[in-house]
Amino acid sequence: MLTIAEELLLVATDVEGRNLLSSNRNVALAGAFLSELALREQLTVDERKRLRVVTGGPSGDPLLDQAFALLAEREGRKPKDILEKVGRQLLQPVLDSLVRRELVRPEPVTLAGLTLTTRWPVQTVGPRDAALADLVRVITGAAEAGPRTGALVSLLYAVDALPKVVAKELRPGLPNREVKRRGKEILAGRWAPEAVARAVQEAAAAAGAAAAVAASAGGSS
Repeated sequence: MLTIAEELLLVATDVEGRNLLSSNRNVALAGAFLSELALREQLTVDERKRLRVVTGGPSGDPLLDQAFALLAEREGRKPKDILEKVGRQLLQPVLDSLVRRELVRPEPVTLAGLTLTTRWPVQTVGPRDAALADLVRVITGAAEAGPRTGALVSLLYAVDALPKVVAKELRPGLPNREVKRRGKEILAGRWAPEAVARAVQEAAAAAGAAAAVAASAGGSS
């Protein structure tokens, strides 16, 4: 079974291997791990919006155990302040896991013999299609959001990627504003990691503001 983070990365990568989460990929990825660990009652976000360890112990999943270790050592901090850094450390392990499962494959993008970046084209479409179908059913109201799908919808909404991931051809007649409205409803629902999705939203906003400041400073120099 895929972790929520693996599923997030799978649906948020198009079939040609392009990242649909843009600069918020690390934040969303770390939020996905925190969501799953919250659902497992290993970590939580308290009323002061600070990360707390509930219980430890190995989960049997190397990715979840690595994520738990990285997050637990930052106990007491606000998730919005740590998600980008934690996600950056977890991105490659998640991609490697998807490669081992033969769900994606690495494809270097080169120019003049230099590797500029790497795309991750989908190699086996079944699991990605199934996850997208679950998202569509929830977004269109054909099914209620369970904890895992609720986490995915809320995380994608939090980083403003829900209409891009659940593309128009998957939801004929349902405009982007309705997709966002449904995402907002699900984020505000009574499911365990709501505070996590809120923290992801705050972290994405903070990262965007920092990028805007950096761009402004670069343009004026």
